[in-house]
Amino acid sequence: MRQLLISLLVFLNTIFAFGISGKVVKVSDGDSFYLKSGNRTYRIRMYGIDAPELHQEYGIDSKKYLKSIILNKNIDVKVMDEDKYGRKIGKVFYKSKDINLQMLESGNAWLYEYYAKNERKYKKAFKNARENKIGLWKHENLENPRQYRLKHKREE
Repeated sequence: MRQLLISLLVFLNTIFAFGISGKVVKVSDGDSFYLKSGNRTYRIRMYGIDAPELHQEYGIDSKKYLKSIILNKNIDVKVMDEDKYGRKIGKVFYKSKDINLQMLESGNAWLYEYYAKNERKYKKAFKNARENKIGLWKHENLENPRQYRLKHKREE
């Protein structure tokens, strides 16, 4: 019985997200950054959003926006998963404000629909920014970051 309880606790721990709190020490681009927590530094990839690549149109602007709202700030990350590069994938909060949602509302990122299927607020924010030409949506003929990565991977 005790072994069953221990197994159940281990299983539940792997299913439910955990949190990391710390200070943002570097912003890599519009959807990833480095978080210092205690004596560890974590690479974080923001859940449910996809910002333009740095060499892509509006990529630098997206990075600058994220940097302006989280660099050197103490934040909380609700870790949802880990990607193949070892980055923690999570929802980012600064003073209880959902920064992932803010990136969508401000038109600084695409909705990563495949991963954010059940995120109604994210879908609504993305649609609103796009329809009202907010942020990167002021421009026409934008290329989805995922398509951009696939295209440029093939060219290498």
